Amino acid sequence: MTTLDFVLESSLSPADVLRAARDFSGARAEVFPAVSVKRMTVHELGETWADVTEGTRAGPIVNWERCRYDWSEAGSVKATVIDSNVYAFPGSSWELTATDAEGGSRVEMIWLREFAKRPRGRIFGFAFSRFGRRIFDKYAREVLSNMERLYTS
Repeated sequence: MTTLDFVLESSLSPADVLRAARDFSGARAEVFPAVSVKRMTVHELGETWADVTEGTRAGPIVNWERCRYDWSEAGSVKATVIDSNVYAFPGSSWELTATDAEGGSRVEMIWLREFAKRPRGRIFGFAFSRFGRRIFDKYAREVLSNMERLYTS
């Protein structure tokens, strides 16, 4: 299993960061560029949880994951992969935490990824182990910048 952990500072309040992370409207693709609205299905949405399938195009193929999102714990949104064509489950998840910091919030994004033992999973697992840190560092910064642009109160 590979874990990538990034800590960033944001001018947004923790409440605004968390609100953006659990927004499953059409704005989700504007915050998370790897999410395609046409490949996103909200199966169920509760007070502190959601069951959502999100997909993204990676060249000529589409990768998707179905996650159980949970924000019942204060300061956190966690997505646990429950089905995917590329990630192993159980074993893969994503978590965002936001805590108070001077002038905004401290945001931590953690990706735990284990890849399926099928050809697609092996290919993306290899790429993730070689280039994942650089790609996800850039992605985490882009997500936070998008949140700041769209969710400033």
